[in-house]
Amino acid sequence: ADAAPATDNNNDTPDGTQTAVRSTSVVLSSPPGASQPADTASSTPVTLVAGSQDGSQDPDSSGARITRLEQEDAPAELPQGMEMPLGLLSFEATLATGRSSQTFSLYVDPALGVNGYWARDSAGHWVNLSSAPYGGKVAHEGGRLRLDFEIADGGPFDADGLANGVITAPGAAARMPLSLMGQTPDAAGGLWF
Repeated sequence: ADAAPATDNNNDTPDGTQTAVRSTSVVLSSPPGASQPADTASSTPVTLVAGSQDGSQDPDSSGARITRLEQEDAPAELPQGMEMPLGLLSFEATLATGRSSQTFSLYVDPALGVNGYWARDSAGHWVNLSSAPYGGKVAHEGGRLRLDFEIADGGPFDADGLANGVITAPGAAARMPLSLMGQTPDAAGGLWF
């Protein structure tokens, strides 16, 4: 269910009035793979902003639109130590005119304990797009955790693999213990950085 028009989860104007902002409630994956809420206590709000600059609309990205934001089950095989409390968040967005990549901000509850927005590239490697090597960051804002990341149209994190003005991206607000980052996981879970 989309947020009510008066809801403003990225601290600018009501989310329901912005085509580049999508807010919804998703189910906490407990047990893993849960996709339907047992009750309202098992859900949490998420907000995705397309064309964002530190969580707010970037004037240079006007025209970016989020056309879909859905929760999917977490993959059965994850790197050792990775936890996805919300499963996968799959979204589709159209790029702002003249752009070959798009910036995004995902707002989640800091109590989830996630430390990045993780996506699998076309080779099956999990990477934290909200990390400095990928031009992203993690920030606290207004009592929420903001995961900033960028995805190139047709690039390794665009699931359709086409530079067609639309980014299709399944990814996850996930937790990976820092002590495990940089180590090679078992082959079943793929590599991650």
